[in-house]
Amino acid sequence: MNFVKRQIHRCAKSVLTALVCGAAVVMVSCQQLDESVGAQSKEAPLDLTWTAVQYTESPPSDVVLGHIEDATNTKLSIIWVADAMKEDKLNIALASDALTKIVTIQDIRNSAFLSAVRAGAFWEIGPYLSQFSNLNAMDKTILQNTSIDNKIYGIYRERDLSRQGIIYRKDWLDQLKLEAPSDLESLYKVMEAFTKNDPDGNGLHDTYGLTDRNDLKFGAFQTLASYFGAPNDWGWMGGELQPAFMFSAYKDTMKFMRKLYEGKLMNEQFAVTSKQQQWEEFTKGRAGVYIGNMDDGRNLYKTLIQSNPKAEIDLVNRINGPDGKPHVWSQAGHNGIFVFPKSQVKSEAELLRILEFFNRLADPELIYMLNYGVEGIHYKLENGDMVELLSNESERWEQEVRPLISLMGVRALAIRPQGDPLREKSDRLTEDNRSFLVVNPAASLDSPTANERGGELNVIIQNATNSFILGLLDEQGFDKEVERWKKLGGDQIIQEFNAGYAGRS
Repeated sequence: MNFVKRQIHRCAKSVLTALVCGAAVVMVSCQQLDESVGAQSKEAPLDLTWTAVQYTESPPSDVVLGHIEDATNTKLSIIWVADAMKEDKLNIALASDALTKIVTIQDIRNSAFLSAVRAGAFWEIGPYLSQFSNLNAMDKTILQNTSIDNKIYGIYRERDLSRQGIIYRKDWLDQLKLEAPSDLESLYKVMEAFTKNDPDGNGLHDTYGLTDRNDLKFGAFQTLASYFGAPNDWGWMGGELQPAFMFSAYKDTMKFMRKLYEGKLMNEQFAVTSKQQQWEEFTKGRAGVYIGNMDDGRNLYKTLIQSNPKAEIDLVNRINGPDGKPHVWSQAGHNGIFVFPKSQVKSEAELLRILEFFNRLADPELIYMLNYGVEGIHYKLENGDMVELLSNESERWEQEVRPLISLMGVRALAIRPQGDPLREKSDRLTEDNRSFLVVNPAASLDSPTANERGGELNVIIQNATNSFILGLLDEQGFDKEVERWKKLGGDQIIQEFNAGYAGRS
């Protein structure tokens, strides 16, 4: 952060110049920016149509977008598509060839999109990335995860690889004179003590350890499974890719959670608990451990202290597994990609200008705009480092800035606000997670059977896993459900993933 801000301040006199330069400028140095003004100012603005996903109630106004247009020498015409309608709209647009120059693809395994890619409808951009400083610096793991048939067709919408960890009530831990958990045994003991030893000191038996929800991936289960050493969705067994639920560490995780459930150390209704209900168990002071996205800690804390101003929470990310080492599952590092249809982007020259636009969007001052808006309108800087949203403009920020997260692509230089201790710690631990990630080796592979039937097949395993934790299935019963998964299409998925991996090598 300090380095980035020093660079921005060092270039202060050239920022206005950069705002005029436009999308074709690759920011190598302040001197080069100044030298480029004459040439770039003669170039006409690049007209860009863009289909973007709208995650908020309404699309943004043009306040920040106008600054971005000036900074990138573009004229943006954005079609905002509601999140709930994005797949239907995409399928219709693909079928009718009613596409824009930039199209947001959130589900890169969408069968209609894959068919269009393989039919040559979109530009392959991999060979061009080395020409642009920020795009050339894109994370190789994330690029591989977005590849199709081992080729790169889009600019990824970058997300952290893993924010998974544990959020816990530090005041309860201190009350019971316990240390922060560092392995699975101490984690269990903390949850047991939060259940049995009156951590809130009110003399009642009204607290418990873990609050969980009906989500095996983003709830507690998959993070605990990675602590136990389970693969991330898929792993290697006997020289072949096999699904994680066929590994012994997966069963160890089920047994661990079954022990929590039988000991009443977690919420009994977890299998039908929504995320909002899970949060309420924590913020209303009933549960003391939340396993999931560590960045949730900020909002959990803000709600918690409204009813208990003395409450404290803390975060931990390193939980040693049976092998004495920490492991944590990695997401794909993206939320889809931006792609460029050949029917709209008709020449290589035009494609290069669009790639220059995305390269420019990854520069520090434009990352600031997409995240925080315009300095002096939506936020202010303190001590040259801290981003503080202007409290009197919070509603304006919600309307004019928050929707722009949909346009965020590469974060070549990650810029984060300071001044929030939980956010700062979450960021540090997220960065630390990168040193012991468990990646999914099948993340970029395609299986027609999984595309067509994966959802219904996954329900078999989800139900079997929850049933085991609830004591409704024994290990033999779980194995029978796995065999049913295999017979109904799972064996075909395994075969297709392994064939795809072999073809990629």
